[in-house]
Amino acid sequence: MDKNKRDDAAMAASPKGLILFMLALHIVNQIDRQLVAAFAADIMRDLSLNRSQFALIAGLAFSGVYAFAALAAGVMADRIGRVRVLASGLGVWSLFTALAGLAQGFWTMLAARPFVAAGEATLVPTASNIILARVDQRHRAGALGLFFAGIPIGNGGGFLIAALLGPVIGWRWAFIGMGIIGLIALLGLSRVKDQPAELAERPTLLGNLGAIFGLWRSVPRIMWASLAIILAHAHSATSPFVQLWLVAEKGYQQGAAAGLYGSVFVLAGLVGTFGSGLLGDWAARRFGWDRARTVFLVLLALGPLLLCYRLAPGGSALFLAGMVGSILFMTVLYGPIFAVIEELLPARLKATSTGLNMLLINIFAIGGVSYAIGLLSDWMVANGAANSWSLPLMAADALALLAIPCAYLAMRSPRTIPA
Repeated sequence: MDKNKRDDAAMAASPKGLILFMLALHIVNQIDRQLVAAFAADIMRDLSLNRSQFALIAGLAFSGVYAFAALAAGVMADRIGRVRVLASGLGVWSLFTALAGLAQGFWTMLAARPFVAAGEATLVPTASNIILARVDQRHRAGALGLFFAGIPIGNGGGFLIAALLGPVIGWRWAFIGMGIIGLIALLGLSRVKDQPAELAERPTLLGNLGAIFGLWRSVPRIMWASLAIILAHAHSATSPFVQLWLVAEKGYQQGAAAGLYGSVFVLAGLVGTFGSGLLGDWAARRFGWDRARTVFLVLLALGPLLLCYRLAPGGSALFLAGMVGSILFMTVLYGPIFAVIEELLPARLKATSTGLNMLLINIFAIGGVSYAIGLLSDWMVANGAANSWSLPLMAADALALLAIPCAYLAMRSPRTIPA
């Protein structure tokens, strides 16, 4: 047995180390993405940005590129190898995160964000499918839940960096420091060995997309599960504006707002990502429940808390419960829903399907909705309207609630592919 085969056998026998390493990459990925939102007030002041300019930088300039790059990364991962694609992406996003720290105005920051997005887009389609290839079917939702725990840790971590280190090192050195950490992580990634699926033919973008949309028609369960996670991200589109909203309309100081949201996001988000994955696996083993059923029931319980979050006075118990519910709503779908989708897909479509979902999430639910929030908020300010943050954010929340009926329809759809 040669060295590569020994490395592959060891990795396959003990996937925990691999999952933890991919989790670490996901944390770095999410911190780098979230730094713009975490330092929103400082960046808007130093770069003289208005609300719609900031919304473009935080939203569509990033997510629009991320969307198409995620789809391309999924296809390329199936063609040339997942680790190669991920290593290229890690190098690009880390370098341009550091360069973003040198931005001198709107246009220079805007120029850096697409490169950060293109690099970061390689992570989910590659890493999630590497993990799925190494984990037993019974534990896949839990394994994916642990990987996607990088979202709350990274998102919350970005706000905590802003709250704790921002006054000391400033937003520019935070960007530069995170870029350097990512470049160092390339050394660890170089030791990961991949075992791509054996494919009868090399996949193509159009061929894979046609096959996926064909499955959406013949297996509605896949379509409804995908729509559930896409629509739920309309609430995620409100995240870049949280600090600004808390300061302007809930009475928080800038540092306190970042610290509160960062701390709650880490704790509640871990319960949402990792906890929902474990819950989905447990309910499937114990009661024979469909994982889509678990998602539907959890989202149904969380929906009313979004309204509490927006309307309750800042600092009240109801407001804090709403904040927890808001973060759970953003994070509970990842492990169970991706497991629901993956179990019905042939190997040649898995990474491409993940990339397609990331495209739709980022173009529609995050990029489009976040830019609309910024435009509507600017319009309300110009016309002297009250609640110029709360009302646009509530409109996005209402759109996200459509994920609940989609999860229900996924639950009610057949779990098999027609013969």
